[in-house]
Amino acid sequence: MAQKNKAAFTARIDEELLKKFFAVAEAEGRTPNNHFLHLLRTNVAYYERIHGKIDTAKIEIPAEEEKE
Repeated sequence: MAQKNKAAFTARIDEELLKKFFAVAEAEGRTPNNHFLHLLRTNVAYYERIHGKIDTAKIEIPAEEEKE
C-alpha cells in the first residue's frame, strides 16, 4: 500500500490552550495528532458543505520561513 504524501506543520499556541487541547484529545480517546487531524477534517468538511469543494490544485503551500 502506497503511503500518501505527509507534511509537517508547526504552530505557535498559548500553553494553557495547548494543555486543554491535550486534555480533550485524551478524554476523546485520541492522540493529540489524531485529534488535530479530526478537527481539521471536520472543519474542512463543514466549509466545503457551505462553500463547495476546494480545488487543491490551485493552492500552493508556502515554504517554511527561515529561522534567524
